[in-house]
Amino acid sequence: MRNVIAAVVASVVLFGGAASAQPAPSGTATAGPFSVSAEALLWWFKSSPTPVPLVSDGFLNDQDFPAKILLGGGERNTNPNPGLRVTAGYAPGGAWGIEGSVLYFPTRSSSRRVSSSGQPGSTDLLLPYIDASTGQEAVSELSLQPVYRGTAREELSNSLLGAEVNGTWALAGGHGWQVSLLGGFRWLRLRETYTITTSSPFIPPRAVDIWDTTDKFDAFNNFYGAQLGARARYEWGRWFVNGTVKVGLGAMRQTVDVEGSLVTNDFSLAPITPAGQPTQYGPTQTFPGGYWALPSNIGEHSRTVFGVVPEAGLNIGYQVTPWMSVFAGYTFLYANSVARPGNHVNRTINTTQNVAWVGETALQPSGPAEPSFKFKSSDFWAQGLNVGLGFRF
Repeated sequence: MRNVIAAVVASVVLFGGAASAQPAPSGTATAGPFSVSAEALLWWFKSSPTPVPLVSDGFLNDQDFPAKILLGGGERNTNPNPGLRVTAGYAPGGAWGIEGSVLYFPTRSSSRRVSSSGQPGSTDLLLPYIDASTGQEAVSELSLQPVYRGTAREELSNSLLGAEVNGTWALAGGHGWQVSLLGGFRWLRLRETYTITTSSPFIPPRAVDIWDTTDKFDAFNNFYGAQLGARARYEWGRWFVNGTVKVGLGAMRQTVDVEGSLVTNDFSLAPITPAGQPTQYGPTQTFPGGYWALPSNIGEHSRTVFGVVPEAGLNIGYQVTPWMSVFAGYTFLYANSVARPGNHVNRTINTTQNVAWVGETALQPSGPAEPSFKFKSSDFWAQGLNVGLGFRF
């Protein structure tokens, strides 16, 4: 991935065009045809939905003693997200030009956890689900006093990356105004990963064991499309204001990769006491499937839908010298249809197909293939502030 990013940046610098913040200043004869701008970004992303209740302290349908959802059943975000945008290009002095830009927000994470000691008087942590065989609410113990303690953690990580190349055509201007049309190609990639981990080890004096699960929902959204837009700039003295509106139309490739595992040493051979308890456990074993990622939905799932990606930005700046300017502004970016990972956690479970639920290695799966996988689209927006430097040479 680093090589891909480096190649994109190099292509933009070599073949990109006039930066959106750096069209040729009016009356500036010394400004050259090449332009480069770099911006520091601080953006807020639309929160990622995590609607499935992961951990509770009781049955969700209990009318007499309503359960409290301790983890899940809401949304998560990583705001605010720092990023970078680099724009570069060439405008030879006629009406036309060519420009390119790279947008980059590195991976950022946010997490939340809940735990119980499993000691007498502690709250038992429960995993609420819908039993696929009955259609009714059910629970499984994540911690059970005084036998084993429990911990659960949810984590959202995300990143945003994009690149675009546009041709520009300057329209007639005057009285400080410059207006240009633009058109080209845009790529945008949103990646979000929703990971759920649990641990339920025995409490001493029982021998220390390992019972750890991981459920991972990894969503990639890649937009490829044609783009049209317009840009306007107004100058008074050394000050300037510019605004840009663009709309991309094309294909949104949605991919959700579902993974799950149980790591435990509970099934390893170990010496047994006269009371029937192991004195220690052997090496760990890994079994496919966690609690929500099971054989029925594990794997890579992909589809392509129609995508619309509009963007609008507004900057105000100051021309420090004929070849350098400073500017700051605001950008709003939208995507109409993306796959978000938390929307693809299915709480209808057929427990017979998985060791983590059954607690035995000799499985006899029966009943419906649940949890099943079904795509659910959502929209996405990102908005925020930018500050940068622009150069012409």
